[in-house]
Amino acid sequence: MAPLLEYERQLVLELLDSDGLVVCARGLGADRLLYHFLRLHCHPACLVLVLNTQPAEEEYFINQLKIEGVEHLPRRVTNEITSNSRYEVYTQGGIIFATSRILVVDFLTDRIPSDLITGILVYRAHRIIESCQEAFILRLFRQKNKRGFIKAFTDNPVAFDTGFCHVERVMRNLFVRKLYLWPRFHVAVHSFLEQHKPEVVEIHVSMTAAMLSIQTAILDILNACLKELKCHNPSLEVEDLSLENALGKPFDKIIRHYLDPLWHQLGAKTKSLVQDLKILRTLLQYLSQYDCVTFLNLLESLRATEKVFGQNSGWLFLDASTSMFVNARARVYRVPDAKLNKKTKMSESAEGQGQALNASLFTLEWEQVSA
Repeated sequence: MAPLLEYERQLVLELLDSDGLVVCARGLGADRLLYHFLRLHCHPACLVLVLNTQPAEEEYFINQLKIEGVEHLPRRVTNEITSNSRYEVYTQGGIIFATSRILVVDFLTDRIPSDLITGILVYRAHRIIESCQEAFILRLFRQKNKRGFIKAFTDNPVAFDTGFCHVERVMRNLFVRKLYLWPRFHVAVHSFLEQHKPEVVEIHVSMTAAMLSIQTAILDILNACLKELKCHNPSLEVEDLSLENALGKPFDKIIRHYLDPLWHQLGAKTKSLVQDLKILRTLLQYLSQYDCVTFLNLLESLRATEKVFGQNSGWLFLDASTSMFVNARARVYRVPDAKLNKKTKMSESAEGQGQALNASLFTLEWEQVSA
């Protein structure tokens, strides 16, 4: 791994001086900071536990340390290791990657020597409230060991803007007193990045005609679902339930804000519409992210699910829905434009015939009433 940058060295020095929670912007190297502390404590004289890491990340850190020639590599404690032999693993020292469930059991049964633990490194610290096991581990550790360090890292500052006093609660569960905020506009970060500006090449890839047709169809279906939601719930704010707001990320929070207090009083139709809006927003996002085959499989799975469970989502029977499925298949199977236009015309003619039939039935009923 590349050596630490200037601002990273400054942050490491501050964190070595005292424990704390590091909240940095995405891309500023929270994983590099964690790796540096792993590198420092890869020694039998230390016993450091690492929480909230994925198996792929653990493998990456171990491989990087192996490349640098570290002799005492980190070890994993999984359910494959028996409870009796885990004590020997802990007493050998070094870095230990262990699952939260195993650590909880070992702390409660005193199988892990708490007084010998040098410290605990917590990755993805913003999840400490959601996963209560890690918070319980830290509490057990701090009760039995007052000298060991606790250093937490996260590169997801957006996760702290929800709830009341989220940062304070996270720090309380981490048993740390200092908060290190390192955004991109930090003086040290900004000055370093200004000296090494990247060369950015922006390539704009326009949508194909079929993708534009699918996008238009999804927007039409979204608009229809929003109108129906307003009809079933007149008390909702009309300004918030607009198509422009439905395209933004906070739309789910807006819907939740209005409907959560009344969710148990809402009918099945309203709940189905809320779920349909969520699905349609997902389709709109995946249209530009997934390839044509994966996107078509997603659409087909939605239709198959509706048939299997007997759920009647009205948007599946709209003309815009037909257009969406036709164009999604055309991207995969390369339907000729002539046939595609023919299908569109047939759909329009069928719609016209349906309107004419409704008009004739209305005239017949009116004549019978007049007679």
